[in-house]
Amino acid sequence: MRKIPLQMIKPEMKLARSIYHNYSLLLAKGTNDLLRYKQNLINLGIYEIYVEDEVSEGIEIPDAISNTTRIKCREALYNTLTNIKKDGSINMSNISSAVAELIEEIVVRPDVLVSLADISTIDDTTLVHSVNTSVYALLLAQELNYSKSDMKKLAEGTLLHDIGKTFVNQSILLKPGKLTTEEFNHIKQHTVLGYNVLKKNMHLTELSRVISLSHHERLDGTGYPYGLKDNQIHEFAKIVAIADVYESLISERCYRKKLPSHKAIEILIQESVNRLDANMTLRFIKKIAVYPNGSLVRLSDLNYAIVSEQNPASPFRPIVRIIKIEDGKQYPVEEINLMDRLNLTIIDADIQEIEELKATSSEAAN
Repeated sequence: MRKIPLQMIKPEMKLARSIYHNYSLLLAKGTNDLLRYKQNLINLGIYEIYVEDEVSEGIEIPDAISNTTRIKCREALYNTLTNIKKDGSINMSNISSAVAELIEEIVVRPDVLVSLADISTIDDTTLVHSVNTSVYALLLAQELNYSKSDMKKLAEGTLLHDIGKTFVNQSILLKPGKLTTEEFNHIKQHTVLGYNVLKKNMHLTELSRVISLSHHERLDGTGYPYGLKDNQIHEFAKIVAIADVYESLISERCYRKKLPSHKAIEILIQESVNRLDANMTLRFIKKIAVYPNGSLVRLSDLNYAIVSEQNPASPFRPIVRIIKIEDGKQYPVEEINLMDRLNLTIIDADIQEIEELKATSSEAAN
């Protein structure tokens, strides 16, 4: 199995993971002839899918949570946002139930390096972001040895951390270009707006509510809404800041393209110099698949390969499956553990860049 951009679909590929839209099954696992669905997927804002083909046969992509739990979290959040728009009420029972399942699934798999498997459409980006950010926050909390009680408070607050975006101008929120200073100041209000709504709910702890208010604060005081520094920022907010930044970087947005995991991690490390908590950032990176299973990579000997398995003790040197590219087709050759071949390194894992290089090489050969 591997995740690919839609432009890489080949006739022999079949769908490896079902795709849902508005909680209804859109395309079932095992679907063939994927090219016929390509334009419809693009129209929905879906640009990547999971496929099975010869070169990825037998490769598993572990996910931190089951699809059932993911859908339950999204439904609980969707219903909460709907009710808030309607009458300002928040029913915490559904949120708490979803969070309980989330925690149970994460704690039983402490050693899995994660690359979340969710595929989102244009109109459920906020839901997917909130669920994924909650998963990442819980993974870090697990690494920090949080109790289940504290994980529950953290997860409930994280699932609702962007609730204030419900009350900002949606045309500005979804603007494809760069925001003006005035527009950005408007979007910044979502932190205070969200906190004020959550403050009215007595079933949510203040520790959970503060996440909504402070997840954009930064250690050097350059964040918002209050420009808090270092110890003025609650630990929960520091955790969610890291999870929120990483999830945003690796996700497609209306104003920019997604980044591959390794580039997002580079940015996290840069930010941890003075804006994000350095110790937490390093602990977080330990839980992430730098080069996720199924990723197409380019090695220092200029061979192409697909990541087939992780080396948890050395996430930058996974096990890879060398592939040969000939006449536009890809063939598996051999598997190499990069821990056994220290003279080899991964020099690129950006699929778009690799595809462009392949096209350039093909043209040069002709």
